Amino acid sequence: MELAALIGLVVGVGLLVWAMLSGGTLATFWDPASLRIVLGGTLAAVAISHGGRQMRRIPGLMIKAFQKSNGDMTGLKDDLLDLANQARREGLLSLEDHVEDLGDPFLQDAVQMLVDAVPPEQMRELLANQIDASAEHNERGIGVFRTAGAVSPAFGMIGTLIGLIQMLRDLENPEMIGLGMAVALITTLYGTLLANIVFNPMANKLEEWNRDELHTKTMIMEGILAIQDGQNPRFIEGKLESFINGQASKDPEEAARDAETVSTAEEGESVASDD
Repeated sequence: MELAALIGLVVGVGLLVWAMLSGGTLATFWDPASLRIVLGGTLAAVAISHGGRQMRRIPGLMIKAFQKSNGDMTGLKDDLLDLANQARREGLLSLEDHVEDLGDPFLQDAVQMLVDAVPPEQMRELLANQIDASAEHNERGIGVFRTAGAVSPAFGMIGTLIGLIQMLRDLENPEMIGLGMAVALITTLYGTLLANIVFNPMANKLEEWNRDELHTKTMIMEGILAIQDGQNPRFIEGKLESFINGQASKDPEEAARDAETVSTAEEGESVASDD
């Protein structure tokens, strides 16, 4: 569970409730019809935009938004270095016995390709395709919340317009005007709150989750290709460290290029020292 995200949600909602209570009661801000307009309209727009398959992913994505970003990069680095040392001592075929012990499915696939002697160019293409497919799958889920965050304020405004129209029909009754205006504005409040406390923050969190996942998979791909290339485990460790230290904010492809540069530089320094 991502503690910071949960704390942020609790604190944000708590401050809003406190502000509402400071001027009256929560019942003042409760209107089931307004909530139905906003939630019903938002869900309808999301269903039209993304289809039933993505709609079914919403509960899981909401849970995922409050989970820690996947991938223990330090643990994966240690696993990759263990594989590199074993491959250097006993050969690539010796890694087959350890495939099932690896916790990361992507790492399992990559090691299996090593054991199956898949050519480097083909392996890079296959692993990159898996990374791209994972990114596309994640982006579709993020798009659901982006759409919801974009349309919920609009449906809040639609609800407000509906309330104003109904209010204008009772102009001869001054008491109904104030009540109708309050109900109309509540709909806008619901749409704005849902967009800025639920939908947009969750979309941002899922985007961060996606970046971390792609970064981790790119590190695995580069580490496996380095093992296949027979590079020294010390050079591989430097390459992996570049992914962990100071590279997380970069695009995965840029991080991979920088990691290759670091590894090449270290190898050059080693050769120079041997001379």
